Order: sequence, then structure tokens, then C-alpha cells
Amino acid sequence: MDILKNRKHVSILIFSLVLGMMALLSLAGKTGAQGPAGLPNGKSLDVFALGNEAYAKGDYDQAINRYQRALDRQGYTASLFYNLGNAYYMKNDIGQSILNYERALYLNPGNAHIERNLALARKNFGLAAPHQASWKAFFNGLTLNGWTWTAAIALCAFSLMVFVNGIRPGFLRGGTPKMMLFVCCLLFMAAGTGIILQYPNLNRGVIIAENTRLRVSPFDSAAESGAVKNGKVVQLAKTYEGYILIDGDRGQSGWIPGDAVKAILPEAGNRQIQTSLTHSTIGIISGGNREPAKDKT
Repeated sequence: MDILKNRKHVSILIFSLVLGMMALLSLAGKTGAQGPAGLPNGKSLDVFALGNEAYAKGDYDQAINRYQRALDRQGYTASLFYNLGNAYYMKNDIGQSILNYERALYLNPGNAHIERNLALARKNFGLAAPHQASWKAFFNGLTLNGWTWTAAIALCAFSLMVFVNGIRPGFLRGGTPKMMLFVCCLLFMAAGTGIILQYPNLNRGVIIAENTRLRVSPFDSAAESGAVKNGKVVQLAKTYEGYILIDGDRGQSGWIPGDAVKAILPEAGNRQIQTSLTHSTIGIISGGNREPAKDKT
């Protein structure tokens, strides 16, 4: 029990525990981010380039096929999802278009070009954007993973200052350390709020089928309670025997066939995830031109 009475030892213990936690998180992230073995990235880029060539020729089915192959090889990237969204848009497949734009935006939150294309796609197909309070916009600047890392870094910095104070008593009495401690606390609280607000995004989905009917129970013989538009973003509540219970805005809810909706977040553990568009050449859908520009990177 003497070690618990020694402030220096307590500080060292806390700091060691936090560093261990950070190391485990880093290792887990690297493990989950690796692509399939034996598939060089160059081949994936070649398939991506072939997809862009097919898109430029107006062969959108071929472009989609090649973008999907690139996804299977190199993993999920915002660029690929963006181009898939464009190709599906040109085929007037609004559900798949919105789904892939939403996936691109999740991997690169706050990207103005993706947001603009998504908004204009909804407008052109008569879809309303999901309702969201304006004050939540700040917390959409990072994904759930981003806020988790922010919380971990803030906690690590806080522990480091406690550690230094254990070695040099009185360190935290200075003006600068106090301010840094205050900033760490603010970041940690903001990250906690961001995690809470982003958590529901894990269960969002997009309707990808036409004439999807809502049913009051998960059975083919159940009475219909309404319909939900193709391309609409919904919350995925639970599943039962091939049906999914969805919750839409304005209190709209009901059971739909499982193949009528797809989750925005792809299945966990599937290859690498890139959260930025390096050297992006993303274009936007202009008012006089329905064709969206593709990302060439």
C-alpha cells in the first residue's frame, strides 16, 4: 500500500497504464488496417485507372465493376466510394449513389465537395437531407474513431503532465501547465460528446430498392404501414428472419426486407480504411451539367 501513498509512484503508474493502452490501440488499428496478402497496391491502382477509363467512355457498368474490384483489393477509400457514387448517379441508381457518397463522406468528414455532390444528388432526385441540429455540425468534423483518438491523446497529455508533476512537485502550479491541463480537459469532454453523437452513425443505412414497403411486423403476410423512398437514410434498429426494423425521421418506422437496405458503414474488419483524399481532383455536380466529375487519385 506504500506505493499508493507516494505521489510520484502513482503518477508513474498512471502514465504507464495510459501508454500501454495507447500502444494496444495503435497495434489494433494497424492489424485491422492491413489489406489482403499478395495483392500489390499497384495492381489496385491499375484497376482504379481502368475504372476511370470506363467511366470516361460512358460505360458505367464496367466502371462500377472495376471500382468494386479495386475496393476488394486495396480496401475502402473515400476516392473509390466517391467514384462509385458518381457512376451509380449516371445510371440513375439513386440508392447506390447516395450510399456510396455517404460512405465517402464518412471516411472524409467535412469534405465540401462530397457534401455538395451528395446534397445536389438528393435535390435532383427529390430527397430531403436527414434533419440535423446545427450545433451538431462541429461534432461531425471527425468520425467515431477520430473522436476516440482525440480522447485518448487528451488523456495521455493529461497523464504526462501529472507524471511531470510527480517528478517536479509544483509543476502544475504554473500558468502554462494550468492552461494546458484545462485544454486537455476541454478536449476530453468534447471528444466524449463527439463519441456519444457519432455512435448512432454506426447503425445508419440507405434504402437501395424501389417501392420499399414498410410492414408492421417482420412477416410477408403483415399489413403495410407505408413506404420509404429509394435513397433515404434510415437507422437500422434490429433484424429478424430476413427483415430489418428501420427508424426514419418524422417518426417513420417499420419492417422492410433485408435486401432493400444497406448499412453505410461497411462490415467491420474489411481491409484498410483511408480517411483523406490526397491530391484529390474531386469535382462537383453543376446546375447545368448532371455529370459529376470523378476522382482520378
